[in-house]
Amino acid sequence: MQSYGVNLPQDQQIRFRSKPRAPVPASTKLEPSPNARALRPAEPGLLKDPNLRFAFGRWSPSLTVAFRFLVLIRWTSGMYTAIADCDEVFNYWEPLHYLVTGRGFQTWEYSPLFAIRSYFYLLVHSGPAVALRAVGFPDKRVIFFGTRLMLATFSSFVEAVFYRSCHVHISTHVGRYVLWMQMFSAAFYSSATSFLPSTFAMYFVMLGAAASLSPVQGGWKRISFAVIAYAIAGIVGWPFAVLLGVPLVLEQLFVRGTLQRAPITQSALWTMKRTRNLGIALALGASVAIPVILVDSAAYQKLVVVPLNIIKYNLFPVAGAGPELYGTEPWYFYVLNGLINFNLLFPLALVAPLLILVTLRVDAKRFGDARDVSKEQTHPATSLAIRLVPLHLYLAVLVLQKHKEERFLFPAYGHVVLNAAVGLYLVRGWVEAYFLKVTQSPYRATRTGLFSHLTRAVIILSGLLSFARISALHNYYHAPFNAYHHLQNYELARVALIAHPELAPAIDPSLPHAEFAELLNKEQALDTREALSPLNLRLCVGKEWHRFPSSWLVPDEVETRWIQSAFDGIMPAVWEAPGKGKGLFGRATATVPEGMNMFNRAEEGRFVDPSTCSYLVDLDFPQRPSSTFSPLEPRYAVSDEWMRVSCHPFLDAENSPRLQRAINLPLPGWSKSLQWGDYCLLRRKGLLEEVREKV
Repeated sequence: MQSYGVNLPQDQQIRFRSKPRAPVPASTKLEPSPNARALRPAEPGLLKDPNLRFAFGRWSPSLTVAFRFLVLIRWTSGMYTAIADCDEVFNYWEPLHYLVTGRGFQTWEYSPLFAIRSYFYLLVHSGPAVALRAVGFPDKRVIFFGTRLMLATFSSFVEAVFYRSCHVHISTHVGRYVLWMQMFSAAFYSSATSFLPSTFAMYFVMLGAAASLSPVQGGWKRISFAVIAYAIAGIVGWPFAVLLGVPLVLEQLFVRGTLQRAPITQSALWTMKRTRNLGIALALGASVAIPVILVDSAAYQKLVVVPLNIIKYNLFPVAGAGPELYGTEPWYFYVLNGLINFNLLFPLALVAPLLILVTLRVDAKRFGDARDVSKEQTHPATSLAIRLVPLHLYLAVLVLQKHKEERFLFPAYGHVVLNAAVGLYLVRGWVEAYFLKVTQSPYRATRTGLFSHLTRAVIILSGLLSFARISALHNYYHAPFNAYHHLQNYELARVALIAHPELAPAIDPSLPHAEFAELLNKEQALDTREALSPLNLRLCVGKEWHRFPSSWLVPDEVETRWIQSAFDGIMPAVWEAPGKGKGLFGRATATVPEGMNMFNRAEEGRFVDPSTCSYLVDLDFPQRPSSTFSPLEPRYAVSDEWMRVSCHPFLDAENSPRLQRAINLPLPGWSKSLQWGDYCLLRRKGLLEEVREKV
């Protein structure tokens, strides 16, 4: 005992006996005070909080609360995000449109000669489309956005599960960081609602990672769930996503669990059990391929293993073919892409394993008391490093590939935020350790807001930069959606009223757009299908084919066709009409189309003459010199044959500074150096007069 700085002998110490309390009956239920705040319990995760163990616990959202936060943001993304990748349109939205409606464009990848796209993947996402069409819902736009909202909802659930797993198995702090980073990330905002196999792989990689984060390796359920999730990500989604599960397999075979104690004499037995559990998991994961092979083989009318075809095409291409035909990028492409979409978080994610080494020297208690780790256990730092390296393994493989695209990084997005959250927490630990070293007062450490302010500043700044990125994507590149929306909701309604005025006698179709739109919006469910069908309207797209947002946003009464542009690669072809040949659900999925090749070589018969078009979608850059235009890509928007119906600003990225076109900051003069074009819906002059004459 120490009293006033004087050490007293043991026999001179005074102890006061407390008054004994009356025993509490077993039937009595003690209710805590409503104003009481429980002290934080000991954290079960790999990372501890030894310096602030007596501080009050922070609020951590439950799974359902986190889901509610996320789903509001993801639904916003599903409703307002433009499609950034033409692969998403022509390889997934168009085939789904064909399966549901019998119309659409086909790429060479869906030819039975090549078969590198899966119909099983389409069927998994066909629920909203099939249900709404089955009840006779006429508006395909609702089906399009309904499918996106389905993706948004599932992504929100997966992200919430991933957050809770990080919260339980890594650290409560890391879990909260992961949640906030996911919510305010421009990367997740853009990718979560994309109809792409890489997005689908992102969902299940996060589910697999959520299962594998637990440091307990006993039993077969944990490893089986994780392996099945990674198998779904690779077999149904993107095959290369299974690379993110390789460290899990190696850990299962060679690394002991952090929370397990087993005598060294039982090492052989433990190894045998883990190997057996892994074998069970791999068998269950491989079984995922059975329904995929059955559905795809039925669609192509031959035995097809699409994941193997994808791997073969990407890694062992035929001479003159392969993914490099569609563009190559330098090795640092994914670094720049990560900085744009994750900003401050991406460097943190990359250096997170190195931060573990520093923490072992300056803040070793962050991994718990070393005396609690026996020789039969794996050090928590090692277990944590194993959970961080999947990102680096996956990045290394992507960097070695010459063909690089932003969507290839989607499966690793969950690992990016996990690594960044761990890195941020370790840096915070250094600050805590230094603060305690200087102040020598754990009490003051529990009362200061320095540590919270540090991490909060990083997350808020990252969120603001993400908002700037999201704002740039929406304001700079959303014009295609606006043009097609105007076509369906206003322009075609005007044509229908000219052909059949009795549909809405109170509306004059010759009114200016603002007045016409106001009156039209007062009409509820104005059905123009019967009025438009006999008119044989045709929408044409030239050089803007790669921004075509799919046939889901074009009414069935309007035919979509291509006109020739300077692009000299292979264009999607019109799919064979249903009933011609065998296939899935009566579609011509097994018919070998003519004029398809895997060499990105242009094929004849894809284009129509512009004079046969009723409408044309084109992008005009009035500030560019005349030398940049060609006979195949004239300025249709200022020609005598076409009239502007609706034009929207679209960024001229080639002539705008890189930083300003990447993010949109609300600073004076920020956007002055940007160059703009007009994304226009054009109507052939004289079309309305022709409609009146037909009537």
